[in-house]
Amino acid sequence: MTETYYKAIKEAVESEGIITDDKVLTGFSGHRMVRLLQNVAKARLDENTCYVEVGVFQGLTLLSVAKELDNAQVYGIDNFAFFDREGKNLSIVNERTQKLNLSNVNLINQDYEDALENLSQHIGAKKVGVYFVDGPHDYRSQLMCLELIKPFLADHAIIIIDDCNYRHVRQANRDFLFNNKEFKLMFQSYTRCHPLNLNAEERKEAEKDFWNGVNVIVKDSDNKLKEAYPPTHRDRTLYENEHIIQTSKHPDAIVHLLPLSNAFGGLLKSLSKKKAATAGAFNMMNTYSDELPKNNFNE
Repeated sequence: MTETYYKAIKEAVESEGIITDDKVLTGFSGHRMVRLLQNVAKARLDENTCYVEVGVFQGLTLLSVAKELDNAQVYGIDNFAFFDREGKNLSIVNERTQKLNLSNVNLINQDYEDALENLSQHIGAKKVGVYFVDGPHDYRSQLMCLELIKPFLADHAIIIIDDCNYRHVRQANRDFLFNNKEFKLMFQSYTRCHPLNLNAEERKEAEKDFWNGVNVIVKDSDNKLKEAYPPTHRDRTLYENEHIIQTSKHPDAIVHLLPLSNAFGGLLKSLSKKKAATAGAFNMMNTYSDELPKNNFNE
């Protein structure tokens, strides 16, 4: 299965993007990311296995994969609590499913933890052959998305993780890999920063590519791959600071005050002796990915 996956990934890297592109489907995923999901799903899935993704949004990846499958079910987990101010995303996904005449799409309208803890209630005896993680990107959510899926994964299952430009996402991936040696990093690719901070030409290329970084992990049941890990920082100051936030009197309010740090960054730096007070390169979406590899395979 390893060679099949490598072939599927390389085809996506060298491609122009989405298979059977359709104007019905729009969203925030790079074209090669969609192609990668389609490729591995077609290579891995059958009537006994299924595709599961966390983070449906308006259905671009979920429905793009469903279109390419003849005999496998796809399951999308989302409680539609984010990026949905008007409360329309669930109805958009349902409308697009009907327009595309898809009968293999299953929505699990729940918080990801509730859904994954009880996944057998939704997928029955099937095992998950392809798993796409594009839900909450905080460290804990990222790690729990990986830990909770383990009992449901088929042998040689493949996990694709979006938005790996974020160093806290890579840290969660590394911690998972380090503590679960039967899983191996197979492929990683990053842009030099979050695409919203790229110039117009670079952003257009990121839209064709994997958008905001990708890690591909495989359940290496035969132990064929060497250990490999996404690049991380040894400095854990940012994670240690979470304790300070959690124990403050008004922890939720701190998040709303963070934008002020952009205006008063110089003052905050002068008041703090910690190196962590150094400003990021951008007002938002600092991803710390400028020196990370592009299209790196673990071969």
